Amino acid sequence: MNRMLMTLVIGLATTGAALLLIRAGMAGYAAYRRRFTDNARSKLEEAFLFFDPHKVFSVAVIGAVVGPILLWFVTGSFVLAVGALILAIALPRVAFAVINKRRRAQLVAQLPDVLLVLSGSLRAGTSLQIALDIAIRETPKPLSQELGVVVREQRLGVALEDALETMAARLKLPEVELVVAAMTIARDVGGNLAETFDRLANTLRQKAQMEGKIRSLTSQGKLQGWIVGLLPVFLMLVLSKMQPDAMAPLFEPWLGWIVLGVIGVLEFIGFLMIRKIVTIDV
Repeated sequence: MNRMLMTLVIGLATTGAALLLIRAGMAGYAAYRRRFTDNARSKLEEAFLFFDPHKVFSVAVIGAVVGPILLWFVTGSFVLAVGALILAIALPRVAFAVINKRRRAQLVAQLPDVLLVLSGSLRAGTSLQIALDIAIRETPKPLSQELGVVVREQRLGVALEDALETMAARLKLPEVELVVAAMTIARDVGGNLAETFDRLANTLRQKAQMEGKIRSLTSQGKLQGWIVGLLPVFLMLVLSKMQPDAMAPLFEPWLGWIVLGVIGVLEFIGFLMIRKIVTIDV
């Protein structure tokens, strides 16, 4: 009787613990899904990409579940499966960062041409509002999209200066902030706005040329950072295939995993230091 009662208590406790774990897991999943969809919606709206964030989340979850399992069945390596899982979880964030970085670079590259279009339109006798409409029609994406938001806000009753400052706060680009500040000062103080646009376009072109020279000079250092960071990982994989017995102490006992963790941290710190050295702000 006592044994049956103990078995019943243990069964109830195990069931309760399992239910609590399931509930905690579902709550964590719901919170993660909410954060992911909110972040995805914000990033997609910034890039003017109109995708359903819930579908993006579903694709990310399927990739994070199916990819590592298939890799584990194909290779039989638990380490590669865990690496694939980490990569699948980080891939959406990396993709959003790459899209945002590419879009910001396109915005900066299009600014001088747009300023010249505005300058030419103002010299032809048009108003700034008409000049903005002309620039929107003649400028490809993504800058035409941002200027279109400014024009629509102005038509809804927002002052042009406020709409431009909202765009600068949304993009957080020094070049855009410089242009907005120059336009605001020129409209408040007075002066030749067309000449201001010409000088800004020339300044931004010179800045872009200087940044291009710096990128070409520091590209070798960035390549060295990638090589230094990936070479130990490549050698570890090669030696694991060539000499599995010699590399087994790194993967089987817990001390080996600690050594691998320390190596990974040191590699990451070294990569960040090299990246910091070769990153030069203009």
